[in-house]
Amino acid sequence: MAGLLLSGCGHLYYAEPNPQTPFVFPGQSPSGGGLVAQAVSPVGPPVGAVAANPGATWPTAAPTGASANTVSDILSIGDNITVSFSDMQPPGLQPVTQRIGNDGTITLPYNIKIVAAGKTVVQVQDEIRKAYVPTIFVFMTPSVNSEQRFFYVEGEVKLSGRLPYGGEMTVLRAITTAGGFTDFAQRKKIHLRRATGQKITVNWYDASKDPSKDPHVFPNDLISVPRRLW
Repeated sequence: MAGLLLSGCGHLYYAEPNPQTPFVFPGQSPSGGGLVAQAVSPVGPPVGAVAANPGATWPTAAPTGASANTVSDILSIGDNITVSFSDMQPPGLQPVTQRIGNDGTITLPYNIKIVAAGKTVVQVQDEIRKAYVPTIFVFMTPSVNSEQRFFYVEGEVKLSGRLPYGGEMTVLRAITTAGGFTDFAQRKKIHLRRATGQKITVNWYDASKDPSKDPHVFPNDLISVPRRLW
């Protein structure tokens, strides 16, 4: 009996990593169609992500109960993440380090696109595995690591410099996090410069009345508050 069990395990372990007919586990079926992995995630799409990636399926509700994640656990546009691959036959795949793009996705080997923004690291790992196994590889275990995230505030605020990014940040909230304005701040022309190079001018008075005029801040964005001239 032991010999039969060992021989069965050996058969699976030394299986061809790229079989023409992938092995199908009981209760599973081979993936079909495109290779873009999409699933329900705990928050909605980041600002601008729908327009940039209209074909993606974005979540509409957050989880409830003890399993719900805090906002700081959620990956965002601009985050740098490293994806490593293990449990594969040589040569395997090399680790990939990427910034989550404005469309909320990362692109991995074999042109696999994964929607990462709005999901936790664990959820992204699960989506990567589903995209590769068993469609491309019989075995593969991904590991996702995200770097510590920051945004920057300079100019006429009380605490300028690099500040930790905890997620779900807007320009007005960022300024509050930086201690608020100094007495000489020009509140009508606050400058937001994204890591992508995009520039946005924010009027504090308008944004205070209309949340739609208070843009989101993503990791590595810079907020600059100029000095008023009078």
